[in-house]
Amino acid sequence: MQLLFYASKNDKNEKRLKEAIQSASVAGTIEHFTSLDDFRDRLRTIVEPNSIMVLAAVDRKELLKMQAFRDMLTEIYIILVLPDRKKSTIRLAHLLRPRFLSVIEDDFLDLNLIVAKMITTPHGPPKTPVDIGGSPGISGSQP
Repeated sequence: MQLLFYASKNDKNEKRLKEAIQSASVAGTIEHFTSLDDFRDRLRTIVEPNSIMVLAAVDRKELLKMQAFRDMLTEIYIILVLPDRKKSTIRLAHLLRPRFLSVIEDDFLDLNLIVAKMITTPHGPPKTPVDIGGSPGISGSQP
């Protein structure tokens, strides 16, 4: 699993966000991107399935540009940080199918907990009865 972080604006909110992500990912490295072109180029290389990507959109225009990468993000867990809480912004954000939404003015405590939980929780397909050791369709004990 990889942890990727995109934020174009280098300000106090972006620094707070990066600190929240870093404190949740004690052992892992974070790949930080500051331009959408670099972000797009990275997505064109191998990204491990079930990786986590934290995307911070500075404004609605940037969020619209992120929509161009939607098809590249299908096997990545997305945490999206929005510029505001407007209905139109949230509606647009949901097109990226995020696992969690936050707003740039938040304190990022919840985001920190979510990232930490996603890192420590094993991902993958749910276990079937065959994977667990049972046989599908057979219940009870044998004589």
